[in-house]
Amino acid sequence: MRNSLRLMGKIVGAPYRDPITHQITPALYRVRQPFFWRNTAGLFVIGGLPLLVYWYTFYKMTEDDFSDIPIPPISDEELSKLQKEFNEKKE
Repeated sequence: MRNSLRLMGKIVGAPYRDPITHQITPALYRVRQPFFWRNTAGLFVIGGLPLLVYWYTFYKMTEDDFSDIPIPPISDEELSKLQKEFNEKKE
């Protein structure tokens, strides 16, 4: 593992990680600090996009009105025939 982290004789990220425990050092916290609020805002923007798509889709789906589509009348004989076929497929 350590050999894969070496780049030209130096361990990559050495001042930012403890070489034994691999925990973040205070130096890495200081380096990341200026970007915290920008990263948080980016998280909300990128996370909000799917939520916006879901909301828009739900809004448009509930808006549909199918009352203008005519439903052809069906006779009682045809209805009983269809119910019989449905029950046969179900069993």
